[in-house]
Amino acid sequence: MSTAKLKKEVVKHLQDKPLSLAEIAEAMELKEKRVFRLLRSLFEGGEIASKRDAEGVRKYRLTTDEEKAAAKAAAAEEAGEAVEVDEDEEDAEE
Repeated sequence: MSTAKLKKEVVKHLQDKPLSLAEIAEAMELKEKRVFRLLRSLFEGGEIASKRDAEGVRKYRLTTDEEKAAAKAAAAEEAGEAVEVDEDEEDAEE
């Protein structure tokens, strides 16, 4: 299966609730190393975020639209670019 399809499957699994690396690997029947690479790519793309739970296990979750917009703005600012806001998208959210 292609990397893009596997990433979509990871996202599908994370739609219900945050999951650990081991939980995702088990659900997808993949090695943890492969799932880790998929998670890293999704994390770097701003699609997911992670947080340790009370037991210290890192759980991954989908990012919100607000988090994605903030990450995009921060990346643009770092690169010294102006950030354009699409007013149509803003109106659609309200």
